[in-house]
Amino acid sequence: MANSAQTQPGGAQPVGSCFPKLTFILDQGKQFGPRVGRLCLTRPSDTPSNHLIDIPTPNFLIGTSRGVIPHFSRDHVHSANGISWINVSFESFLEQTPPVPTYQAGSQPLHDFFGFDSSKHIVSLSLRDPLDAREMPPNGNSHVSASCMRGVRKVTPADWRSYVLTMQPDIAFALSDTPFTAVPHSQKRMTKSIERSAAWLADLLRPVEHTMDDSSTESTPTALNVFVHMAGGTSTSARRAFSHSFMETLHGLEADAVKPLLCLDEGVAGYAFDLAALHVRPAPSSTHNDKGGGIEIAESSLILQNSELLAQAPTPNAAHTPTSISSSMIEPISLLSLTPTLDELLRASLDPLPIAKPRLVTDVRSPHEILRLIKDVGVDVFDAGWAVKAADIGVALDLIFPVPCSHDSDPDHRKRDVGHNLYDAKYAYDFVRLSDAFLAGCDRTSSSKTPVCPCAACSPVAITSPIYHSKVDVQSHQAHLDEGTSREQFSPPFTRAYLHHLLHTHEMSAHTLLVAHNVAVLDALLTGVRTILSGHVDQHEVATIFAREVTRFEEVYDGDMSVFHTARENWKDVKYARGKGRLAREAQKGKEVR
Repeated sequence: MANSAQTQPGGAQPVGSCFPKLTFILDQGKQFGPRVGRLCLTRPSDTPSNHLIDIPTPNFLIGTSRGVIPHFSRDHVHSANGISWINVSFESFLEQTPPVPTYQAGSQPLHDFFGFDSSKHIVSLSLRDPLDAREMPPNGNSHVSASCMRGVRKVTPADWRSYVLTMQPDIAFALSDTPFTAVPHSQKRMTKSIERSAAWLADLLRPVEHTMDDSSTESTPTALNVFVHMAGGTSTSARRAFSHSFMETLHGLEADAVKPLLCLDEGVAGYAFDLAALHVRPAPSSTHNDKGGGIEIAESSLILQNSELLAQAPTPNAAHTPTSISSSMIEPISLLSLTPTLDELLRASLDPLPIAKPRLVTDVRSPHEILRLIKDVGVDVFDAGWAVKAADIGVALDLIFPVPCSHDSDPDHRKRDVGHNLYDAKYAYDFVRLSDAFLAGCDRTSSSKTPVCPCAACSPVAITSPIYHSKVDVQSHQAHLDEGTSREQFSPPFTRAYLHHLLHTHEMSAHTLLVAHNVAVLDALLTGVRTILSGHVDQHEVATIFAREVTRFEEVYDGDMSVFHTARENWKDVKYARGKGRLAREAQKGKEVR
């Protein structure tokens, strides 16, 4: 079931100078609270695209499945201007040894293999999908359990380092010993988790050894841009202990291994928080075979693992605890708060760390959670997984931040839904654009203050110039070439009724249009956040104004995301409506579970 990836991947390992330089500029903000900055990636001069990618923060990244953004073709990716950071989960390629992407040659193998634009897209590489919270076999002292289409594979730190140096990602995520087994986790397990995570981070930061002309070897410091997953689970003291472990000055053999770094944090480019392991795990009877429970969305985005069971876990004898991190650094579980909030856990990890490094959070579940984490913690980057999952179940997002005065709650004091469930029969004859908060491209006027949604569903573009397939076509349309550049015109938007029809007929283009729209709305949400935070100089005034806008957003929009739950049930009904064979059996099982 679990085989180790022992064969080295194809391709030579590059020296550290081949990697781009990632810098984070904090324009405004403090340790905790709303802040704005810029994430800048500068590629070396010897690469085909010597280009500076500048991403304003707060912003988002989008994940992939086998290197493909769900429901998107490469043309869709290139046309979506809001997508700047793409993450590739490498575990899905481990069914082959060595993995197929490692055979890609060139100076930018990761971009070339997956077809991303190196002048526009930052591409990061992680071993595991951060949204996949399925129960996994436990990790060992020298391996991480990863899931691929042929089962579970054991990936050693040496394997992962080899994959990273071969694929040359813009950003690499260090291995983390995150327990994906049933709670409770004992104090001893927490100690192992933070020890292993720190050791695996140190292994990735080791200098790169390469052979010189005289057959001698030379060590070059890695220029990897490494993000580290903040370990510690639901224990605030364990999280502080992990942060302190790579802030401490190294000595002896540990210092020689990562020389010239004085501490591990000097080699860290940013901090990542995976919330998938913190959110409530679905009941065994309702566990789905898809990653992270398929399209399931938590009832509450701030619910953590069962802290009462965690408090009952036995505290092991300190004599059996590994020596690199003393058990005295972690408070006994029985003394911990039984209800740690999400912001308390993130603050515990960030408190000992430098302020001027980017903070990434994955598996957020709602726009409300995004705004709260910006307000209370100061998170810089979020993943767009919840917006993509909304498109999976036929929800077109319809929200705006800051909320205009005209967007009050309904007269009966019902909060607005964050989107439209286009599976609902009421949209069968609703021939309007997907969003009420945004205009379509063809409706844009110079006097209107309502923003325009630039997505392919709301602002489809009709190209007026011909498409050339050969030199003969160019000669046939010489008049168009003489006129100059091609002109683009906006076509009428795709309507809710049309998307309702596509969803009920199982057309794949429905989800493509919905992903394009939802990602554009998410981009607009974070653009609104940056606009507010950049509009004032006084930080205290900025925090006050932003908190007021967040409160108004929570008062206007439904934080329970009830439209998602309704849409999920409608999605199941449509999926199994014409089911035969396996689909029919799954539909019957679904009825029995209900």
